[in-house]
Amino acid sequence: MEDSNKGPRPPGQRTKLSLLDLMKMKKAGTSQDSTLLSLQMPGTSQSTEQSTLPLIGRGRATLTHLQEQSADIASVGRGFSSPNILSPSRSIASPELPQALPKVGRGRASVLGMKQSLITTAASVSETQLPQGRKLQSSVDVGHLTTHLPQLSLSTTESLTQSEPISRQGEAGTVIEMTANHINLVQEPDRGLFQYEVTFAPNIDSRPLRTKLLNQHLAELGGVKTFDGAILFVPKKLKQDRMIFSSLHPDGSTVILTLIYKKEQSVSENIQFYNILIGKIMYALKLVRIGRQNFNPRAAHAVPQHRLELWPGYVTAVNEYEGGLKLCLDATHRVMRTDTVRDLMKDTYNKSPHNFRDTVTVEVVGMTVLTRYNNRTYHIDDIDWNKSPKFEFESKDNTKTSLIQYYKTHWNLDIKDHNQPLLVHRAKTRTNTGEEVENLVLLIPEFCYLAGLTDKIRSDFRIMRDLASVTRVSPEGRRDVIHRFINEVQNNEVTRKLLSDWGLRLENNTVNINGRVLPREKITFGNKNSDFVPENADWTSMTIRKPALRSVSMRSWCLIFTGKDSSICKDFLVMLKKVGMNMSLNIADPKIIQLENDRTENYLRELRRNINPNVDIVVAVCPSIRNDRYAAIKKLCCVEMPIASQVIVTKTISRKDKLKGVSEKIALQMNCKLGGALWALHIPFENLMVCGIDVFHAGEGKSSHGSVAGFVASLDKHLTTWYSKVCIQTPRQELIDLLKVCLVAAVNKYEKTNSRYPDRIVMYRDGVGDGQLDTVSRYEVNQLETAFSLIYPDYKPKMNVVVVQKRINTRLFRKVESRLDNPLPGTIVDSEVTRRNWYDFFLVSPYTRQGTVTPTHYIVIHDGIKLKPDYMQRLTYKLCHLYYNWPGTIRVPAPCQYAHKLAYLVGQSIQMEPNECLADKLYFL
Repeated sequence: MEDSNKGPRPPGQRTKLSLLDLMKMKKAGTSQDSTLLSLQMPGTSQSTEQSTLPLIGRGRATLTHLQEQSADIASVGRGFSSPNILSPSRSIASPELPQALPKVGRGRASVLGMKQSLITTAASVSETQLPQGRKLQSSVDVGHLTTHLPQLSLSTTESLTQSEPISRQGEAGTVIEMTANHINLVQEPDRGLFQYEVTFAPNIDSRPLRTKLLNQHLAELGGVKTFDGAILFVPKKLKQDRMIFSSLHPDGSTVILTLIYKKEQSVSENIQFYNILIGKIMYALKLVRIGRQNFNPRAAHAVPQHRLELWPGYVTAVNEYEGGLKLCLDATHRVMRTDTVRDLMKDTYNKSPHNFRDTVTVEVVGMTVLTRYNNRTYHIDDIDWNKSPKFEFESKDNTKTSLIQYYKTHWNLDIKDHNQPLLVHRAKTRTNTGEEVENLVLLIPEFCYLAGLTDKIRSDFRIMRDLASVTRVSPEGRRDVIHRFINEVQNNEVTRKLLSDWGLRLENNTVNINGRVLPREKITFGNKNSDFVPENADWTSMTIRKPALRSVSMRSWCLIFTGKDSSICKDFLVMLKKVGMNMSLNIADPKIIQLENDRTENYLRELRRNINPNVDIVVAVCPSIRNDRYAAIKKLCCVEMPIASQVIVTKTISRKDKLKGVSEKIALQMNCKLGGALWALHIPFENLMVCGIDVFHAGEGKSSHGSVAGFVASLDKHLTTWYSKVCIQTPRQELIDLLKVCLVAAVNKYEKTNSRYPDRIVMYRDGVGDGQLDTVSRYEVNQLETAFSLIYPDYKPKMNVVVVQKRINTRLFRKVESRLDNPLPGTIVDSEVTRRNWYDFFLVSPYTRQGTVTPTHYIVIHDGIKLKPDYMQRLTYKLCHLYYNWPGTIRVPAPCQYAHKLAYLVGQSIQMEPNECLADKLYFL
């Protein structure tokens, strides 16, 4: 049987890697991908073929198309190895490279999809080719599915004792019945992962031979196992703790195998195992893996008017929660474009033939493409304009063939354009010796379909509206997806056996949990006007009708615009003064500055000429969106000549039917930038400082800019005044090295404002994934604690550090009679689906009218204040009301959102630290 998922490969010796090798590659940070055409780079060592495992990494996936009958792929009986299914005529087919395990980050688990046989792995023992169509036997060795088990210490022979779960539950609010997108993964009482050490006498160096010798006793081991050459795992404990077997060596000699029982692994140690097993189930269901998610191209939803299609899929993660072992399953979609890279090149040439190559390079390099003949995705690193499909390469049998011939022979595809350039993907692999080798993957633009959305597509309202009509899945729709998945697993013989052989089964429904809806907050405006927040957590009408909590007069300000926008700006000015009067904002007549054209230097020249200490704020109206012009204006107003600034695009204020609403929002924003405040809530804590931290990372092609950490801290009791500071770091850095500098500056500013230092500090840290929790807990918290001694030696305030996670897969549903609905704002879940070993809770703060609301996950990684869970949860919910850019609750606490806005402005536009005189104003809104 031919492997229709493989492409051309260079000559090389086939080797097989153990799970220990793969774990070492993960620790070394190896990023690998399977190749369509592997060409060794000059100056590198001869590449070695690797075992057949796919790669996943940062939006790319190489999980290939599953054959129609799983028995044809995995027709292997007990004791047989995975056959080499390549016929001699297919000897140039490319191997797949070993999978580097992805980090678990932002709530996503490292579930691996494997292109191997469903029953065997590269560690199997026999080189025997099985007859095609061999039926799957009940006693097959499904243990080989789990090759990526962690390397464990053999120093103990006792089972690990499970630690008690951390349960911190509140009591405030109304209890409601809820469910979540979690399914209990139940394990039979006598099943688990039992670890054995295997020794050989005489010693055998060859790992494949070790596996072959062990497989001679597969029946005695229970028929199911996983083995890496030294450590054996079986789902059921063997009869004796020490077992001796005699195996026959291929040379006729006898080898003695000794199995020594070490321990039964705890559930927490098996998480990676369970995720790999779920990945195999997804593969058995014929899903295509892209990134960390699995999609079904057979159920694609076409959007022909935009040349797009949507692939439905699943996001899965197995983890140990407070309520036990559970599978988190969520519905997702992947946007795939139906036009190819060659179509893009053709359109670009028709529009701008003079700088065609430069334009195409900028557009294509950095994109992800899909090759539909094998359902793989590749990241485009370059374009080789000097090569074409006529390019010839040397196959394994030392014959030369062109790409045209190869695609016709192996894929039955005809390349129409023989002169098109080739796309280049650089796949970095690591050999058994740890040496990194870079291989080139050459792709045909004609067969590469564009994947994902560009900024241009995202800015098109019509496209996004049509996509949202499909991707916005209601709570009822998500429950149907989960039930469909459970039925597919239970009705599929292969997937059912994968679970049962390891003593696992999925329950038939999602978990039932109890949630609590916190009381509605009372919001206060100017002149002591106050009212309760509406049930939908939107108080836009209240903001317009009631005066601002703290108003700042605009006595002297400048309005700058071009001549062609003169009439629009005059209408805007009239409306701005009118709405300002209604909201008790004193807005005087500005100094009008009219420009001849919209050149950036004209804006900068007039701003420098008119900015002086008496000017409160400058407002610049620009005819179009241009990042370079916006960045130049902001850099001038934030660094060179610090002053509050407002940049408005003409289109925003051009529609008269919407001018009133737009003017109201602009007036409120300008008031905040000048030091005003719009509303407040009752904060019961005295002498409390709340901080928010977030990090902005430069996008593709801007890694040299580095990352920017935004730090925002409150300066008053009602949390209406904020101090801000930034730290510009090395590229792609997440941990904040200069955190002590930010905290010391904020505490000193607090003391200067309040004549005393804060007694309690609550830090909200955004942008931290699960894989970084321990590191942040040790590294950043230590910085915070040592910073206090820099203020004065005996200063030791109590402090809480809370990690805020927005990008999670957990969905919460409220039960309303026989149907599911979105939870109301203020819904708390702090049991059952919370983490076993962390103090955490979920909070639903915004109101969602369409689709399914996503809760925010809060993890208290340092609890120095020892607040009651109710107080911690109520404070967090209150902070979600205090973001002045939106008259409603938001998904994260206001200081986190302010830190995000600050870091984004500096990282995207300014690239320099703003002037300190702006630090106590919300100039970055």
